[in-house]
Amino acid sequence: MRRPRNILALSGGGAYGAYSAGFLNGWTKSGTRPELDVVTGISTGSLIAPFAFLGSDHDARLGQLYTRVQATDIFRIRAWVSIPFTDAVASSAPLRHLIETEISQELMERIAAEHRKGRRLYVGTTNLATRRLVIWDMGAIACRPCPEGCHLFRDVLLASCSVPGMFPPVPFEVEVDGKKVRELHADGGVTAQLFVPSHVFAAAAKAAAEEVEKAAPRPGAGVDCTPQAGNLYVVVAGKLYPDATPVKAKVLPVLGATTAAMLYAYCRADLSNLYGQARVAGLRYHLTALRGDFRTVEIAVDFDQKEMAKLFQEGFGQGSAGSAWMSGPPSISPGDGDSIRTGLKLRKAQSPMPVPGK
Repeated sequence: MRRPRNILALSGGGAYGAYSAGFLNGWTKSGTRPELDVVTGISTGSLIAPFAFLGSDHDARLGQLYTRVQATDIFRIRAWVSIPFTDAVASSAPLRHLIETEISQELMERIAAEHRKGRRLYVGTTNLATRRLVIWDMGAIACRPCPEGCHLFRDVLLASCSVPGMFPPVPFEVEVDGKKVRELHADGGVTAQLFVPSHVFAAAAKAAAEEVEKAAPRPGAGVDCTPQAGNLYVVVAGKLYPDATPVKAKVLPVLGATTAAMLYAYCRADLSNLYGQARVAGLRYHLTALRGDFRTVEIAVDFDQKEMAKLFQEGFGQGSAGSAWMSGPPSISPGDGDSIRTGLKLRKAQSPMPVPGK
């Protein structure tokens, strides 16, 4: 792996992936989008990642995927009478077909060629047996001959998007450490909303340290030899905080609200974790997400073409503006930046903790 100067992490978010696709298109238009050394994706981010990895030549195709797709291209609801006896509410056969159509052997050969240059593409899934995140080196898989390599590559993408309960898990028969194993994998967003492998940060830190050593001032040099820091770019497919809406005191609404709260909190925790690792590795941190006052669908699996087109345009506008990046995560620890209810009459007092990048 070559020195990771520019790293991109793409989050999950279902239909909100249209925002990420739009942002990448806008970023290209701004003229500031660099060649990326490492790209990671999870859930809907895993579908965007191969195109982002190959560069701006694939922006148009990415835009078509996220503005022309509809629900019937993603899933097919099963007969209600059969759902209690199946592994999911819907069949992911349409999504599998879409992946097989878009991830051609030619596209994989291009990914393999970039992998041999030292660039890296990673996708995350959740191993249901171990309940842990599994990171797949997609460039290495693309180097395998088809049909084996092609099938595995596409299965990983399908598994990373397979929302538990909604889509069935994907079975794998692979050889790990010389042993054949059978595993079930599901949506990587269950175990991580975003990720960057720790060895990528380690490589960045090592390279930075070597540059510092090489750039040590010499007598009479008279030249600024400060090493160029790398960048971590994070694109969140959605908002950083959920919209406030009334909740009925019923089982399903309460479960829905609490699940959403947990997912958003996990995302912010992952953002803070990446921020800390980036600082240690000497990388500049850049974050973008859908603005909080943007009104759109509340359900990430509602693949409405009009709403996805709106999300795409919003992302395109932010990306092309060139100044949409935040320089820090929304919070370092739970409660930072939030209002505190205090006093006998519960007045709101702003938290004294500063929010990075603000």
